[in-house]
Amino acid sequence: MSTRLLGSLSMAKYERLLPRVFPGAVRIDIRDRNGALFWSVRPGENGSEADGDGDDDPVVAWTDFGPGIKRRQLPSRQLQFRAALQMRQHGHIAWLIVAYDLQPSVPMATAPEPLRRAFSDAKAFLQEELELQAECNQLAVELTERYEELNLMYSTEDHVEHLEESQEALTRLVHNCADYLDVGAAALISRERNLMLHSTNSTMAPEDVDGILELLGTAIYDRVEAQVSSLVLNETDDLERQRLFAGRSENLLAMPVVDDHGTSIGIIAVIVHGGRVFSNGDRNLLEVMAKKASRIIHTHHDSLTGLMNRSGFEPTLVSALTNARTKGGHYCLLHIDIDQLHVINDLMGHQEGDALIRRVAKVLRGTLRDSDVLARLGGDEFAVLATNCDIRQGHSIADKIRMAVRELTVVSANRQLDVSVSLGVAAIDAQTDGIVGVMASAEIACKAAKDGGRDRIQVFEKDNTSLVRRSEEIEWIGRVQQALREDMFELHCQPVAPLASDRWPTHYEILIRLIDDEGIIHSPGLFMPAAERYQLMPQVDRWVIQNTLRTVGKIWKIIADTGSVFCINLSGQSLTNTGFLTFVIDEIDRSPIDSNRICFEITETAAISNIDEATLFIEALRAKGCRFALDDFGAGLSSFGYLKVLPVDYLKIDGSFVCEVTTDDVSLSMVEAICQIGRTMGLQTIAEYVGNDETIEVLRGIGVDYVQGFHIGMPVPLKQILGGLRRGGTAATA
Repeated sequence: MSTRLLGSLSMAKYERLLPRVFPGAVRIDIRDRNGALFWSVRPGENGSEADGDGDDDPVVAWTDFGPGIKRRQLPSRQLQFRAALQMRQHGHIAWLIVAYDLQPSVPMATAPEPLRRAFSDAKAFLQEELELQAECNQLAVELTERYEELNLMYSTEDHVEHLEESQEALTRLVHNCADYLDVGAAALISRERNLMLHSTNSTMAPEDVDGILELLGTAIYDRVEAQVSSLVLNETDDLERQRLFAGRSENLLAMPVVDDHGTSIGIIAVIVHGGRVFSNGDRNLLEVMAKKASRIIHTHHDSLTGLMNRSGFEPTLVSALTNARTKGGHYCLLHIDIDQLHVINDLMGHQEGDALIRRVAKVLRGTLRDSDVLARLGGDEFAVLATNCDIRQGHSIADKIRMAVRELTVVSANRQLDVSVSLGVAAIDAQTDGIVGVMASAEIACKAAKDGGRDRIQVFEKDNTSLVRRSEEIEWIGRVQQALREDMFELHCQPVAPLASDRWPTHYEILIRLIDDEGIIHSPGLFMPAAERYQLMPQVDRWVIQNTLRTVGKIWKIIADTGSVFCINLSGQSLTNTGFLTFVIDEIDRSPIDSNRICFEITETAAISNIDEATLFIEALRAKGCRFALDDFGAGLSSFGYLKVLPVDYLKIDGSFVCEVTTDDVSLSMVEAICQIGRTMGLQTIAEYVGNDETIEVLRGIGVDYVQGFHIGMPVPLKQILGGLRRGGTAATA
């Protein structure tokens, strides 16, 4: 403990300060309360040391020299004086020891009063800094705990982008329930989605956990699902304890996991023994966790039908493609579209349309084989991955689906409508390019079936020119590659305005647009997903860095005095790309732009996912003077502990919190916590998605340093911004 506390001292400062306080001293030590040497300096010699015992002699006793000061004379005729360093909370943590050679030319060694004043001054310096550092550390701990509590309850689902991530997030949620509620075991069960996750506390785990899980998945699950209400077993004589919990002695709290339509899709439960009774506070927290579990599940499952959604389906498709390439497996992808669903919505209402979507989903489940994977892509579209299936078998499955759906009708008031679907079928084998291509092929075939009259099947054939032409229309990856080859990207930027001080310069976040052959500007939301999926982001990032530095560098001498900082986004793929760091350093070295006016933005998720690479990358460029911002901060599952590892300059608060600071107390608390820890760690904060003056005033009151959003300034071409800065810079030098 004492060594950790002493480690917060800035010893370089005391290496200069303490010899001035103790003139003539030959050695000054700080030792922990057990006598182990922590730090030492010999005035007149270069440097300090932190090992070796020097002239320390445990045999020679200390005697009183004055209030709080001890003295002894060593056989070497060296005089030593020591005083205890005290902290309010921790008491005695260290010794300050000063040694003098016994000679008349050093009067301080024998003059009590000057020496007492010197010790008093030195102790005041050291103890004040120790107390200050302890307070800062405690504040950071408290803020981290508060942040983690808020993050635990409200933010888990924000950055769950892949199916495996959702499983990981749910596992972490169950563990956090057990840990935060301090119970013996916690479990999350969803029979429909084949989920059975549990976590136990090693010191409080109940006996026969498997037996408890079996009861949770049967009798207790049925009770909670049927009544869509919580179940609390606190009393030993509760009749439901015997009926549902086999008379076990543990206490139980179970909560339904409910979808957007009020239907129970699972349960979350915690179990404790030892006589503890679950409180209303426990119930409220578990209810919040159940809602969060629902949101995570729905990240990859459709709330209307319970089927897997697109983001959950795509990893399954990737696995199938890998198997086809490595083991020669054969699959078919079916794209299914309900014909004229909009007519039912218009004539009978969206409620009837939603009911039809659920009925079609049920028919699909009943028609498919157990090995087939079914998903709802959205709206009136479904997808099926048929396993161990060639194109002929795929067509047969599609026809069974088509015929089964034709048995459905929609009846409302005096109307009755027939139901049908159109289907597109695409083969997946070793020659399939990628999931984007095969999903596009199946969708294009489905659209061709609809155009051909609906209630029919179309197989995608590579030599069918009309289908190929449709495919080319939605294949963005080719456009991205062309844009890289032919410089068809355009740089835009958006201002990041100072809020805390008018004297601070404006920052500009660099953005990218794609201009097609017809001169149409496309936003990154259209082409970035394809670039990410095909691992093209390092090439895109290189283009952005190179063109930003060259464009700004051309007029740098004119605009340098404006103080402008240019912020460039980096993807997680670039952090792990071989040679990317060398490329960035070379570009910076060639550019006339001051490196401290370049800020790289890395998302919290990308940084944490590649923590070692990110740290090395940041440290290498910060050594050259570049700045770094941690983007989307607060949206992931990390705590403030990562900030101790990642040496960044700015925290860019996730916009989902910022846009709700005026209406949601939780979002306000999150922003306040992030700003507080930012101030404690000497980091500046940036709030994005600022949409109105009311939000600005709230952020100003919290102490946010910079703001960004459409209300502050719309994205515009970089050349337009540079033109304004150039005019301002020219006027300033005129």
